[in-house]
Amino acid sequence: MGWTEFKAIPNEYNDEVQAIDKQIITLIMKRKEAAKGKRLFPPQELLSNWANEFDMEAAQLNAIIDSFSIRFPVITPQGPGKLVHVLPIMKKTILDGFEYELTHAMQHENGSIVFVEIYQTETDDFNGHMRPKLQLEVTGEQEYSVHRDGASGGSGHTQLSFLVIPRLPDSLDQVRFKLIPYAPISEYIRKEIILNQEVAFE
Repeated sequence: MGWTEFKAIPNEYNDEVQAIDKQIITLIMKRKEAAKGKRLFPPQELLSNWANEFDMEAAQLNAIIDSFSIRFPVITPQGPGKLVHVLPIMKKTILDGFEYELTHAMQHENGSIVFVEIYQTETDDFNGHMRPKLQLEVTGEQEYSVHRDGASGGSGHTQLSFLVIPRLPDSLDQVRFKLIPYAPISEYIRKEIILNQEVAFE
C-alpha cells in the first residue's frame, strides 16, 4: 500500500464573507479605541442575556470579548524566567457544591504562576469529569495579562494554573482575583468524533 497525496482544500471565501469580516475588523478597532487600553468586560447579567439571545455560552462570549483587548508583549521562549520565591495567597470560596482555593503564586523574574484548586464538596455524588471553563481575572494598580498555563486532576478535584504578567507584587492588598466563565469559541462549534472500532493493519 502506498502513501496517498494531500489534496488542497478549496477556499470558498467570497465577497459576502469578506464584507462581514471587514465590518467585524472595523468594529474591533473602534472598540479598542473606546476602551483606551483597558480590559473591559460586560457584567454577568448582560452576558447571560446575550448568551440566551445568541444561543451561546457566557464563557465563550467572555473569550471573544477578551480577544478584543490590547495584548501585552509575548514573553521570551524561556518562559517567565527564574523562580524568585513562593507567594502564599490562601483565599477560599465555596459555591454550588464546589470549593475554590486560590493557594499560591510562584514568583518568577518576569511573571507569576498562580494556582487554583477546585474540589467537589459532596464527593459521594461525583460520577464524572470536571472540565472548568474558567479564566483568572487579576485587577490592581496596573494592568495584568493572564494566560491559562495548565490544568490537571480527576476524582472530584482539579488544579488550574495561570501565567500572570507582569509579576504580582509581594503585597496583595491592592490586588483582586476573580474566576470568570471563559471558553474558546472553537469549543462551541467543535463536534465530538468517537473512534471505537477495531482497526486491523494488513
